[in-house]
Amino acid sequence: MNYEWVNNLDWINVAALAATVFALGLSLHFWRRQFRPLVTAMVKTHKGDNTGIYYDLVVLNSGSIPARYVWFEVADAAALQAAFGKNPAKKDQWLYCFARKDLIPVLHNGTHVSCSFGMTQGPDSGFWKNLAEFPIRIHYKGWFGKSYTEEMKLRIVDSDTFTGFMWE
Repeated sequence: MNYEWVNNLDWINVAALAATVFALGLSLHFWRRQFRPLVTAMVKTHKGDNTGIYYDLVVLNSGSIPARYVWFEVADAAALQAAFGKNPAKKDQWLYCFARKDLIPVLHNGTHVSCSFGMTQGPDSGFWKNLAEFPIRIHYKGWFGKSYTEEMKLRIVDSDTFTGFMWE
């Protein structure tokens, strides 16, 4: 009797097992990348009137688990200095978000927090220059202790309109 077909079935089983193990490895890899907090920040318009535009710094966790111990760092001090307008009063208040390493103890997934973040006025006479940019780093930990760092630029611009023009 010829049993070659049995050997062929063994190779098919081994190939199926290898494909299954590879697919499981890929699934675990992508699950680990997705099952984490993802914290971002942006400058958002709080209100605007004839005296200037007032801003908030909004911090959002769009990841799938809460973030812990969120804190911010200025990545380029010279760029921050260049972003100041002619009247950088109240620096301690507006830049307090960069002063503490335990600023936000817990930021739940899908939520955001905000704080006051200065203002712009007519030809760069406010705290910030209009359209100024500077890079920051956001440091935080996942729920299970893994540390993350995100780098991004904050841009001082009216967020109520993306072109700079709107109805009066």
